[in-house]
Amino acid sequence: GDPTLLHPYFENSSIPSFLNNYNHIKLMANNLQDGKFGPGWAWDDYDYYYQPEKASFPLYGNVVTMSHTATPTISPLYFKDSVVPISFAKNRAESTNTFYFASSRKDTLEVPFKTDSSLTRELLSNALQKDIVLISRMPEGALETKYSVPTDTVLKRMMQESDNFLAEQLLILSSSTLSDTLNSEKAQEYVLENLLSGLKQPPRWVDGSGLSRFNLFTPESLVHLLQKMYAAVPRVRLFNIFPAGGESGTLKSWYAGSTEPYIYAKSGSLGNVYCLSGYLLTRSGKTLVFSFMNNHFQAPSADVKGRMEAIFERIRDTY
Repeated sequence: GDPTLLHPYFENSSIPSFLNNYNHIKLMANNLQDGKFGPGWAWDDYDYYYQPEKASFPLYGNVVTMSHTATPTISPLYFKDSVVPISFAKNRAESTNTFYFASSRKDTLEVPFKTDSSLTRELLSNALQKDIVLISRMPEGALETKYSVPTDTVLKRMMQESDNFLAEQLLILSSSTLSDTLNSEKAQEYVLENLLSGLKQPPRWVDGSGLSRFNLFTPESLVHLLQKMYAAVPRVRLFNIFPAGGESGTLKSWYAGSTEPYIYAKSGSLGNVYCLSGYLLTRSGKTLVFSFMNNHFQAPSADVKGRMEAIFERIRDTY
């Protein structure tokens, strides 16, 4: 379930060098009980960067990166012959790993690839230059867990870039501590029963990223969660993971303070939906926990953010 292996952002993963110490590597990739897409995900968004397929053993962030910024670059190189240099309505064929990237483009495009255990084996084998054998059962005996990228490095990337792939895979990965299978629902049930049992309004929670419109959470539920986080995680560490208003991540262009950030929060957006939940620092020295949800608006989201900013500034200056 680890989303960092060969991911273009997490170059400091220790797993490739660890695997290179071994000549015989076996891969079991049939322990995922989730579907490739979450409930309620838009099927026709399959070629957008924000909706990679979920996987038991993801590689390269489960996306193909194509670039013409200097010279044509395809990563992973395995898909080099699968890229067609034409302009097309979609970035990938629906049912095959055939990609469309016009030679006239001068930007970088990330497109999810369709994955399965055979492709995973081939990609890993090519990356390590070693033979990989697929197996259907783990060998008997004691097992050890090899960790890769530091937790906060992954969390900070997920939070600041609103990375759906990392969110989905971390939920899957957390289920591996509960059983020997990878299943989002098991992790969700455990969290709701053991960590968030105090929620006054039981939520409807269907995926890890919030990409589905089936999710139903109230602002009060998110405030409850944020308060628990504030009590459990040191303030410096917590605020370092969240985007800071006017400085980083999805809040870089909004909610800036005069000399330093006063908002540390996570945004969530879909078409006609914009939400922001986190922490607001007032001039009097208080730390306020908030959750602000806007649903079903038809104005530009910038208008909504502008109105929110005025409210936040008044709270900052008044309380």
